[in-house]
Amino acid sequence: MKVIAKIESRRYVCEISHDEIEKFLNLYYNKLKTMEIGQEFDLGKGYDFAEETKEALKKTEEFIKANEKVVSAILGGISLVGRINTKTVKAKKE
Repeated sequence: MKVIAKIESRRYVCEISHDEIEKFLNLYYNKLKTMEIGQEFDLGKGYDFAEETKEALKKTEEFIKANEKVVSAILGGISLVGRINTKTVKAKKE
């Protein structure tokens, strides 16, 4: 983003690319429609998205800590199944 002009103490005229807006909002791969002249856009949504992501990660971490035995058992089971499947695939190839 490039600041082109300052209108007031906290208001600016800026140049920003479509890609920058998409990345800021986590809307990659042309998920954000092309904007038109005069269209308004709240850049605060990008901050809200980041805060929601932080909160989700915090809750996930709390869940994992509270259910450590269950999570360990599940991950151990997945690892075991993966090793068995790998050995089965190798045996079929031979």
